Amino acid sequence: MTRPLPHRKAAALAVPAIASNVAVPVAGLVDTAVLGHFAQAVDIGAVGLGAAVVSTLFWVFSFLRPGTTSLVGRSLGARDAVGAARHLQRAGALAALLSAVWLAVQWALVPGILAVLAPAGPERSTALEYTLIRGMSLPALLVTLVVAGYFIGAHNTRIPLVVATATAAMNVGLDFVFVAGFGWGATGAAWGTFGSEWVGAALAVALLRRRLTPAQRAVVLDWRDRGLRTGWGALARFNSALMARTALLMAVVTFVASVGSRFDTETLAANAIMLQLMHVSSYALDGYANAAEALASHSAGRADAGGLNAAALASALPMVVIAASLAGVYWLGRHGILTVLTDLPDVRSTALDYWAYIALLPLLSWGAWWLDGIYLGAGKSGLMLASMLVSTLFVFLPILLLGAHINGSLTNDHVWQAFLGVNVARQVTLAVLYPRLVKTLA
Repeated sequence: MTRPLPHRKAAALAVPAIASNVAVPVAGLVDTAVLGHFAQAVDIGAVGLGAAVVSTLFWVFSFLRPGTTSLVGRSLGARDAVGAARHLQRAGALAALLSAVWLAVQWALVPGILAVLAPAGPERSTALEYTLIRGMSLPALLVTLVVAGYFIGAHNTRIPLVVATATAAMNVGLDFVFVAGFGWGATGAAWGTFGSEWVGAALAVALLRRRLTPAQRAVVLDWRDRGLRTGWGALARFNSALMARTALLMAVVTFVASVGSRFDTETLAANAIMLQLMHVSSYALDGYANAAEALASHSAGRADAGGLNAAALASALPMVVIAASLAGVYWLGRHGILTVLTDLPDVRSTALDYWAYIALLPLLSWGAWWLDGIYLGAGKSGLMLASMLVSTLFVFLPILLLGAHINGSLTNDHVWQAFLGVNVARQVTLAVLYPRLVKTLA
């Protein structure tokens, strides 16, 4: 008998996740819009450059969210609530360790990264100040990621929505105070994000404490228990592959964001605006990807291959609709979107020259986000890393090198063509590997 698809369960998980996810890049768009109207092109470009570095470095550590979701979800799927709490405790300990290391090295690491990505000048110096301020909120971000990972694994996407909405709302308010009110430019945007992320982390911890059972709280707070010494192997194996895959993906995004500085300030600013819309697309599509991840993790915990397939199918069609809707809005509303985001005519004109790429991106890459969710839930981060390696080495880099060779130099068109290509390749390779994933649960 054909198994019914969990459409309602997927929607119940996805809708709050979509709202939660979109709140993050929308706050980034507000950053861009406030700077576009109350600052100069150098501020927009510097925030784009600095945000790309921050996103890369922070997203390298973002494995904590899906890593926690997968391990917690598989434990809960096997009806092991105490095991789920133990995974939460290990993730929290890892977040604390990573935070301490980052705060110790960022003052030497960030200037070196920016020196590679951009030539000396006002954009780089402003981006340096922006990035160092944002770097001091990494501990808050990691705590929030761990808490969100636990709740998504427990099939509760409403709590992450509350946290993300509160954080984004505070970020918007502080943007207007520091940038529009005080005229602090990119530095004001950085301090606004810093303050909002720490408040969001405090809220996340408070809500987590209220939702854990007394037995789970006792496990999380017992740092002397011998159980904490075991189970790190599964965490290390899953997270190391996921960290490497995420680092590679964000290296690609960082290259796209920063290479505009090699052309001119307007191209750097235009790419920053377009990448903000890319983040809106990714977070919107990630709503159903999160739902697929949560459902797949419970199916994997039960070794239920049929449940995994049902979770994949239930999330696929809505993601196609979301991708098509985003593409239509981006293309048909391109002039209005740019008017809202900046009143700098040269930046608007430059962005329009490359706008087709950002409109096509959701349609050509939705499958990558969809299959990412399934693979994450099933705990197969090694296959995700293999897909990213193949896509980067055999699609992204060849398009860049071939374009530069034919044209005589690299252009922004080549950059965006390579970015589209790597996303298409990701979904194709993950689809090819899917039967292998199912066999591991059969």
